[in-house]
Amino acid sequence: MNYEIMKASLEDSKRLSALCKSIYVEHYLHLWLEGGKDWYLEKSYAEQVIYSEIMHPNSDYFILSINSLPVGYLKVNYDYSEKSSALEVERIYFHQSYKGHGLGRKLMEFAFELAQKQGKESVVLKAMDSSKDAIGFYHKIGFQQIGTLILHDFELMKPEYRGMVILEYCF
Repeated sequence: MNYEIMKASLEDSKRLSALCKSIYVEHYLHLWLEGGKDWYLEKSYAEQVIYSEIMHPNSDYFILSINSLPVGYLKVNYDYSEKSSALEVERIYFHQSYKGHGLGRKLMEFAFELAQKQGKESVVLKAMDSSKDAIGFYHKIGFQQIGTLILHDFELMKPEYRGMVILEYCF
């Protein structure tokens, strides 16, 4: 499988917005009460939101392509608000049809390299506590749970899905 990970530019914001939305609806429609999905897609993945996040000096998006077809993405924050010595992986997603092809590992290895180039001591991410497969994957590659949180301001999300775990990989 021929893959490439490229940093997203401002010119990619429209294409990246569409990619983010299409991947999100494959995985997470079950989380939302009525109106919640639309609220979240607009809040997180509208083209102007993606554009402003690409412009922000603390974050970058990277697009994962296979044979030139965009199939996933990674968003990192270079300074994690809770711990400046950590790089945060805020988002890591790819299309459902590519699950099991090692893409999650490739994106995480890419994030580890970014963190090390930045002189960071660790990589931190948050995962939904109901995402047992994802949490199992993160543990398998060396992450340890360091905390939990509840998404209190997500009223349109079903309450049973508002729990998150915070995981860290130390170098």
